[in-house]
Amino acid sequence: MKNTEFSNIEFKGLLEKFQSGKSNPEELRQLEEMFFDAEISEGIKSAMLNEIRDFETAGSETDTDYDRLFQSIQKIISDHKSNTRSLNLRLNFMRIAAIIVMAFVFGGTLSYFIFNSDKTTSGSFCEVTAPLGSTSEIVLPDSSKVWLNAGSKIKYSTTYNQKNRLIYLEGEGYFIVAKNKEIPFIVDAYGFEVKAVGTEFNVKAYKSDPTVETTMVEGKVTLQHSTESILKGVYLTPNQKATFYKKEESLTVEVIKKLQEKKEELNYIPEHRLVIAPRIDPKAIVSWKENRLIIEREQLGTLAEILSRKYNFNFEFKSEDIKRISFSGTLEDETLQQVMNVIKISSPIDYEIVGKTVIIEQNEARMSEFKKLYKQK
Repeated sequence: MKNTEFSNIEFKGLLEKFQSGKSNPEELRQLEEMFFDAEISEGIKSAMLNEIRDFETAGSETDTDYDRLFQSIQKIISDHKSNTRSLNLRLNFMRIAAIIVMAFVFGGTLSYFIFNSDKTTSGSFCEVTAPLGSTSEIVLPDSSKVWLNAGSKIKYSTTYNQKNRLIYLEGEGYFIVAKNKEIPFIVDAYGFEVKAVGTEFNVKAYKSDPTVETTMVEGKVTLQHSTESILKGVYLTPNQKATFYKKEESLTVEVIKKLQEKKEELNYIPEHRLVIAPRIDPKAIVSWKENRLIIEREQLGTLAEILSRKYNFNFEFKSEDIKRISFSGTLEDETLQQVMNVIKISSPIDYEIVGKTVIIEQNEARMSEFKKLYKQK
């Protein structure tokens, strides 16, 4: 994982080489990939937008939707990339170079042309956060309701519900959408968008997760992407779940093998990096909203991530093998120590809480017995 400051410096260096005509094919490829790496592009975007804001502060009076501006640049790159993949790579960058440079220097002017001089959103945003260890409930200006899980946040324009109902999500949120056929409700999670008119659904999209998960409870939503030409005509209905992989690299051989093993239960659409489960019970997935955890054969490594956010504790494993142990159960209002005691009873582990860290190690005496029982299932 690259350091953000280093990535910004590297990006500017690659851009300068390109502008001087000294970029080789490998450097052009790196510049292209940086725009589509979720973490690196976020840092680049922040640096880029800071420069735009500095320019506007110096005398330009414009209202710019900065996230949409950056997504528009990504979309242009994506379109050129899909049309001419390799032979015209340098030509593609010649076409977009001016756009990137303009973004650094003329933020307001560029947004004017991108949005056809229609100032649909203000540069000001409202942000709501649910810190680690707690959840939040919000009522939006259109009367839509949002529940945020621990370690999550949403952002929306101060002009929300005037010409759009666009919500940016990082983390996990449960949405009950107020009906408005004229202005669709859109949740954007790292470019993956869930579009609804009036419905009820859950979106899980933590920054560290390789996927964005959408679970339908009521109504119907359309799935789309803000910067990539994918997900056309894909929608979800109640008791369905969609899992979108943010990057192609996340679809490892091991992941694809597991998907193929469950082909009777899942609809895998490789060209969309999308997996749809057509028949699920959403109760366990959305139980966090009621301050409950319904856990169904969850690996301990994944469960530790959930508990880390819920209780604001760190988890340390003495062995990687322990992370693969599965656990099932229902937890309600228990303290972290009570939860760990339940896990300890049903799993071959020992644990110790030191400060804000839970240290988990394997119980060798019980492991052999556990393996025998596991084989019999």
